[in-house]
Amino acid sequence: MPIDTTKGERTNLFSAVRNQYKLLEEILSGTGNAFALKVAGAGLNFGVSVLLARLLGPQGTGLYFLALSSINLATIIGRAGLDNTLLRFVSVSSFRANWIQVSRTYYGGMSLALLASLVMTALLGGGAKWISESLFGEPSLAPALRLMSLSIAPFSLVMLHSESLKGLRRISSAIMVGSVAIPFFSISMMVFLVPQFHLNGAVLSYVLATILALFLGLVFWRRFTPKLSFSVERSDVRLLTETSFPLLGVAIANLLISSTSTFLLQYWVDSDAVGIYNIAYRTATLTSFVLFAVNSVVAPRFASFYAEGNLERLEKTALTAARVMTLLGLPMLILFVLTPRWVLTFFGPGFAEASTALAILAIGQFVNVITGSVGYILMMCGYERLVRNNVFVFAFLNVLFNGFLIPILGINGAAISTSITVALMNIVLVFIVYRKLGIMTLPLPIGRTRYAKQ
Repeated sequence: MPIDTTKGERTNLFSAVRNQYKLLEEILSGTGNAFALKVAGAGLNFGVSVLLARLLGPQGTGLYFLALSSINLATIIGRAGLDNTLLRFVSVSSFRANWIQVSRTYYGGMSLALLASLVMTALLGGGAKWISESLFGEPSLAPALRLMSLSIAPFSLVMLHSESLKGLRRISSAIMVGSVAIPFFSISMMVFLVPQFHLNGAVLSYVLATILALFLGLVFWRRFTPKLSFSVERSDVRLLTETSFPLLGVAIANLLISSTSTFLLQYWVDSDAVGIYNIAYRTATLTSFVLFAVNSVVAPRFASFYAEGNLERLEKTALTAARVMTLLGLPMLILFVLTPRWVLTFFGPGFAEASTALAILAIGQFVNVITGSVGYILMMCGYERLVRNNVFVFAFLNVLFNGFLIPILGINGAAISTSITVALMNIVLVFIVYRKLGIMTLPLPIGRTRYAKQ
């Protein structure tokens, strides 16, 4: 009598679908509040961009983002690559209920970041006039740049508190601190300060917002770590720095990829182009905000799964997350590719000329989404040096692309350069993850992965 294999195949298929659904439900249950807060944060950031564009116009907006890009570089150095270091170490230590190690990691990381941030504040604040005149050819930028340098320390500590809270798996609180608080407080003050003080009013709003966000981060941290005392535990600074310095390289290279276009547009075109391009770029990142929402939930799990040696569970989580992100990011891609001019009308006259750039940037961001959490997987699994080397290569290529295309195509050349760089960099990271860990993050059909027996 022939054996009926159809029933077994149906059972396997049903089991695969059921397992996918259960894992999806698990991710979404952790992502629900995080996703809602990320939507709120993205909406608030969009509101900041609209308000800046409406109140300052293309030139004033360009000067603001020029100052912000400079400050972002300083805060990257101020954080010393400790973002993902704290996330990784706090996640593993808290999972093992090793609160002494959590305390050592927290106090050691915060102390290092505060020292580095204060040094960067002094350098950038003291050199504001030279930077504005000699590098950017905009003497009027100096007061705003000097004022914005006061945000370096509080912003650096805000981001570290956000990552530390993620390590505790307090995802909603982490997102409130790292993504919602600053744009919320900025908008609240900009409506009063910008009409009176113009560019400096926008900068002052940002500085005050970072201070308030830091206070919120401190409140949340104390609330969720009652087992920790206020005394500073002796920390292993060498371990922190050995892990964080390669990640500092990753952060600097990533910032160069996102900011090179801003600096070169200022050099080859003008402040108006900087403002118009940055509005298009920040709008396009709405396509990938879902990536950061889901990563906030799954990144601590990556570290825990890897520490347990559970690569099968790690792959299942990464793959399901990639499918969720692709599904949620697709509507924004369609909106920005089909109706970019209509979207940019929200920012006022002069910004619609970035419609082509917006569509191009959105495509690059969507590739970032569909490739999944590749960077986080490698960094949470101890391969931060591989990530650093890869990102540095593409940061260098991004400079070359921008240097060639901006003089020819202006803001569209900047958009093409950034999108090609982001897309290729993430595709290469997909293959590195597969080669080192045997994990595939692309949202492939069921049954196409090495570990996850769906």
